[in-house]
Amino acid sequence: MTTEPRPLFVYVTLCAPEFLATILGEPSDKIPRMLQAATVKGYERRSKYFGSGFALQPAAIESEDPEATIEGYLLTLETRSQRRKLDNFEAEGEAHKSVSVQVHISATGQTVTADMYLWNGPMGEISPEPWDLDAFIRDGLEDFLAVFEGMEFDGVEEQ
Repeated sequence: MTTEPRPLFVYVTLCAPEFLATILGEPSDKIPRMLQAATVKGYERRSKYFGSGFALQPAAIESEDPEATIEGYLLTLETRSQRRKLDNFEAEGEAHKSVSVQVHISATGQTVTADMYLWNGPMGEISPEPWDLDAFIRDGLEDFLAVFEGMEFDGVEEQ
């Protein structure tokens, strides 16, 4: 049995190195070494309704267009504990499932199999509008980081 977790394609809030470092409990200068620019086909990144209003919350859904592409990063995790922290973060009150996808690494042209978190909740909660990482970093990252400041995500395997 391998001790290394499968790579993970990240495409939304986890693309912000400062936020990824917060969730993993790692120094932010370590995060860029764990990421490679990449894309997946057949999926769309959308905004998600939150409560009665609209928020900068993201979700990935399967696309009707097989050529639709999501840009993000292939995240190479070092430990299973790091993966469990991400799984716990994604499971917090959300309806996501982990699926296997083919990821195209931008720098090398190589295609690898990785996991990706896919929306598995009610489609009525998904906006027709795409989710924009640049807008999130510009308009929402600071507030998002403040929400999670001081929180620790458990990476301990359940017995």
